[in-house]
Amino acid sequence: MPFCGQCGSAVGAGNFCDKCGARLPQAQGTAPAPPTPVRPAVQPPLPPAPTPQPVVQPAPQGSSVLVKVLVGFLVFILLIVLAVMGSCVYIGYRAKKKADEIRQAYKSNDLNKLAGALGAGSSKSDSGSQGSGGSGGSSSPAPLSFPAWSSPSSAESGTKIPLRPGLTVVTAIAQFGGDYESIKQIQQVSASAVRLSYRADNVPNPLEGLQKLSGDKAPQSNGSVTGSRTVRTEDLQTAHDYMQWFGPNQPEVMPGSTAISVSREVLAELKGKGETEFSFRIGGLKGMAGSLLGALGQMGGGGAPGARKEAKDLADMGKGQCTLKRVSSGLTSFPVLLNDQRVSLAAVHAQCTTDDGLDDFYFLDDLDNPLALAWKLAGSDTLQVVKISYPPAPAASQAAASSSTAAGSGAGAGGGAGGGGGQHIEQELKQKGQAEVYGIYFDFASDKIKPESEPVLREIADALNHNPTWNLRVEGHTDNIGGDEYNMDLSQRRAEAVKLALVTRYHIAANRLTPKGFGATRPKEPNDTLAGRARNRRVELVRE
Repeated sequence: MPFCGQCGSAVGAGNFCDKCGARLPQAQGTAPAPPTPVRPAVQPPLPPAPTPQPVVQPAPQGSSVLVKVLVGFLVFILLIVLAVMGSCVYIGYRAKKKADEIRQAYKSNDLNKLAGALGAGSSKSDSGSQGSGGSGGSSSPAPLSFPAWSSPSSAESGTKIPLRPGLTVVTAIAQFGGDYESIKQIQQVSASAVRLSYRADNVPNPLEGLQKLSGDKAPQSNGSVTGSRTVRTEDLQTAHDYMQWFGPNQPEVMPGSTAISVSREVLAELKGKGETEFSFRIGGLKGMAGSLLGALGQMGGGGAPGARKEAKDLADMGKGQCTLKRVSSGLTSFPVLLNDQRVSLAAVHAQCTTDDGLDDFYFLDDLDNPLALAWKLAGSDTLQVVKISYPPAPAASQAAASSSTAAGSGAGAGGGAGGGGGQHIEQELKQKGQAEVYGIYFDFASDKIKPESEPVLREIADALNHNPTWNLRVEGHTDNIGGDEYNMDLSQRRAEAVKLALVTRYHIAANRLTPKGFGATRPKEPNDTLAGRARNRRVELVRE
């Protein structure tokens, strides 16, 4: 029991002294009341510790510049690509629109409208301009007529032209109011096809408003056309479509058509039945436009069997279709320079009528190679083969070729372009003291010698090397197209060009050659026919 520390009396309840009333402190041995438990304050959860990041070193300044340049370049390329794509879409739209315009003008048969669609403005033409189709207000001359050719002799009827590499056919053409010549040469003959090349200079451009030649005004050179064609052997046998247009935009192979000849079947039917179904490309500006559009149709498959009607219609544009009929049962004697010799070939004469009028054709009477020798298309083009040359047969078959070729046996030039056969020029110079040379070709209105002239230049050089005492006068001659002064100058420059070629390429001494130009003063034939003008354009060699 506790006792009061003041008076020593026993302490009562409540820790108060009953005697003196003092409050006594809690006794030392008494356990205090347990304290009220205090709940610890709730702490918010700590955020997760951040993941350590790799330390990024700052990029060098040069790399930053390179990245910017690459990005800029890529953006630039992208802009160019987008611009090109947009231009292609626009050009395609314009091309389709222009093609539709030309097609509608072509179908309307209005040459003035067609010329406008092709861009041939009348502002370039004067009162002397020549049109291309003989309609409208142009003063187009009538196409040249063929002379009245006689019947061939029995010897002429037996003449054959071998279809072999090097065979060269030179055609004089009056088209769009201007003259030019084309050179077609067989490059390869195989069991499946014949491949040939085509070259023509001074192809008149009907879109440039051709001017008539008057006085001493010199003719102006127009475009050059080159191309090639592969004609399938099966088409040489049976095709009834004659595709005589050439150009870089024409397909290489045109199934169902021939190029410089008709097929065996066409000639056989003309000779046997007197007629045959036939198609060809019409002439003039209308034919040119149709040829361009027809080429697009051919490239689109319009010439193949089962082609879509749209593609076939496009491929047939510019095509004349008719029943070709033989004029008489006899043959016609067709004059031509064969390996630089004047001969006549037996030809079959046939005609047909299309929407444009009467069309005239002459074909070589040779089932193995029925060359188209001449044709005059209604109201437009006149074409006539003026020179044919071919190289000698291979040694193994030369004897057989000589027995079957009455004219020009033993003739022929290497490569075919030159005419003359090996010794022809030398023999002429020995026997006559002079030789006419037709195998040297010049660009139109120019003294630039064409590559096809090389065989004849080589032959002249050989003749001079075989006869070291000879001195030659090299004469240049022209037709009468253009003025006298112009033709005299041109013929002199061409004679000098031949001398220069012989001196520089074949090392002939310059003092052995004397160039002389005669212009149109010494014609061999009248200048009022295609063949006459072509044969008056020549080089002559005269021993001095």
